[in-house]
Amino acid sequence: MKKGFLLFITFIFFYFISCKKKECQPFYVYDKIEWYSYKRNLDSIPPDLKDNAFLVGVFQGSIFTKIKDSDKLALLSSDDFNKSIVPISKYAQLNKLFCYNENLGVEGIATACLPFYNDILIFKKESKIIGIAKICFKCQQSTFTESSTNTNAFGAFEEIIKLEKIVYSK
Repeated sequence: MKKGFLLFITFIFFYFISCKKKECQPFYVYDKIEWYSYKRNLDSIPPDLKDNAFLVGVFQGSIFTKIKDSDKLALLSSDDFNKSIVPISKYAQLNKLFCYNENLGVEGIATACLPFYNDILIFKKESKIIGIAKICFKCQQSTFTESSTNTNAFGAFEEIIKLEKIVYSK
């Protein structure tokens, strides 16, 4: 009995010694983030929106799901969207959110809300678009394109709530 217990303790000891915490793997390595935010209140979406296939695709997910969709950015009307550059001073906070940490072991979350992706983040590196994130703050859902890192767990630890506070703060 003592041998089995000592063997078990030895195994546990070496297991914990050999475990290395993995670094947080960034979704994107960027030097600029453009942010497009829908100007109108989500409760006052015009009834003719269903006739605008482009906006429906933006809001419901079929547009900006690939980098090649970025040529449609010019179609985001200034009447409907605010375009701004996320200040570099916020990048340190954002880098903590936009990364996958394998140590946490969480994969995805589900909500009963139908997402309306009205905030779009365009990640750039040396003026080239490297990724697109579409965010629905109301449903706390997101989609990411072209990330080589696992983005499925984003939002599981209130990252979307934190993201909203960061991007909307002055």
